[in-house]
Amino acid sequence: HTVVWQNQLPSWVSSLPLNQVQQAMESHITTEASHYKGQVYAWDVVNEPFNGDGSFVSDVFYRAMGSGYIADALRTAHAADPGTQLSHNDYN
Repeated sequence: HTVVWQNQLPSWVSSLPLNQVQQAMESHITTEASHYKGQVYAWDVVNEPFNGDGSFVSDVFYRAMGSGYIADALRTAHAADPGTQLSHNDYN
């Protein structure tokens, strides 16, 4: 469904020191997107990063990297699979 999401996240990711979260996120995105390179029409790179009021969800990614984590995730996915469409998804 998505590559980066605070729900259904392995507990070890939430337990990482904040200075290791970016590398873990980028590694996960690169591994997934490279594995399926050219086979996926579009990646939902970041899922539900916002609260209903428009503020950021204070998840491990936001706490570690601030609001720039979405752009970083999109750049990482593009580098791994440049021919695929990229998006973020939210429910509101």
